[in-house]
Amino acid sequence: MAQGRLIISNTTPIINFAEIGRLGLLGELFGNVVVPRAVVDELLAKRSLFPRAANAVTSLDVVSPQDRLLVRGFQSVVHAGEAECLALAMENPGSLLILDDLQARAMASANGLPFTGTIGLLVEAKARGLVDAVAPLIEELRARARFWISAELVSKVLKDAGEFPS
Repeated sequence: MAQGRLIISNTTPIINFAEIGRLGLLGELFGNVVVPRAVVDELLAKRSLFPRAANAVTSLDVVSPQDRLLVRGFQSVVHAGEAECLALAMENPGSLLILDDLQARAMASANGLPFTGTIGLLVEAKARGLVDAVAPLIEELRARARFWISAELVSKVLKDAGEFPS
């Protein structure tokens, strides 16, 4: 398998970053991010809703899990893309998952798999000087990627990022 830490993204973070024109941020943060085949399939299936994300599939590195039984076990609880991401992380200890779905995050946590999500990556990008502010990106996510985030969480994130809601 790949040298170093494998960074594995699920469908939603790819949609989020692609739809706001910031898919390159993933590369700036990690160098290389991989997706399993099921994520590519989900992105293509959502082409009419998220055309930028679907068009990005040709630029994604695809690495699929080998243990199909493990994938099926995860699929009893989460969607195919999330199941393949979780299985791939299990097969590659030390991997980092990029997940937004709460059930997938709960499964990652239960299996001792490190994870982050879209908002966490935006905060990290600001901390590294890759973006100037998180607030406008959250608004773009809401408008372009149909991203839902509670007002309470936005306030917490902006406070943590050194920004304050107006």
